[in-house]
Amino acid sequence: MIDSISKKENYLKDLVIKLLQERKLSDFDMLDSLFEDLKQELENQQKNIN
Repeated sequence: MIDSISKKENYLKDLVIKLLQERKLSDFDMLDSLFEDLKQELENQQKNIN
């Protein structure tokens, strides 16, 4: 799970940089989706720890 989160985090960073450079607003929905996925994975990870 941590590997998956790390991969998504790196992809997210790259996407944010690309969006800032290109000012492409249409890709922001993808960002929302990725943030939601990461949030879910982190919440699930916390539940598994507790």
